[in-house]
Amino acid sequence: MGLFDKLFGKTSQIEQDTTNKKVKQTIFNEVTEFDYSDFENLKANDSYDRFFAGNLKLQSGQVVCTDPMYRELGLPQSWAVAPGNYQVYLYIGLDDDFGGRVAYAELNFKDEIPVSWELSLISETLLADDFKKKMNGVFPVENGLGSFSDFETWKLYNQEIADFYNKKKDGNYYNEVLESHFKANSNTPASSRGEDWINYTPTNSNANIIMFGSGCGDGLYPRYVGFDKNKQVVKLIVDFITPARKPQPFKAGDEWQHGARQ
Repeated sequence: MGLFDKLFGKTSQIEQDTTNKKVKQTIFNEVTEFDYSDFENLKANDSYDRFFAGNLKLQSGQVVCTDPMYRELGLPQSWAVAPGNYQVYLYIGLDDDFGGRVAYAELNFKDEIPVSWELSLISETLLADDFKKKMNGVFPVENGLGSFSDFETWKLYNQEIADFYNKKKDGNYYNEVLESHFKANSNTPASSRGEDWINYTPTNSNANIIMFGSGCGDGLYPRYVGFDKNKQVVKLIVDFITPARKPQPFKAGDEWQHGARQ
């Protein structure tokens, strides 16, 4: 087939260039291209400190990956995995541009290097309008946070927030519920700027949501799913490194805040 191997799905056309580690993917009639060389094998990439944030319990195997405070896109990915407990790693930048920031978040299903990559999509049938369909594969961050959870856990978390505001219309869920959990991680890991992740269990749930700071703050960030040779999911990665949004180095004394909006 030449330089690219072509794969076709219901929502996108995908061309894999494994030699140059690039992918072209057509989503809702628009073509995007990405380079996966930096995150193909993060465990061996010495530009980042690898931090284990905990095991994520997936009851249904349907994964939600979104800003946990901007809940409009709290929807499952178009693929699923077997229910179970899966490792979540955060990769903290060590260079001058990204020092102390979460550069990547990884949900690991198999400890191997994927043979192919795609932007991880939400089924178009779940997306309300053409704009969301065109933006499929990325998610908006408005509160400096991303997250991984099971869809069933997400629904309980969503209800917890709704119940909070039903009782406290002028309250702030982040400040009053989540902030203390982030502060408890002010020195963990040592490579980070602090208060950058939590492993949170919603009320009435026996499963968890792992939340993490978005390295560049607010913006649009891509989700990538890696597959093995049998088209089984190996890992889900959120990429917080975007050249157009390279931050200034974080300095001692700078203040980092999440949850600016309810």
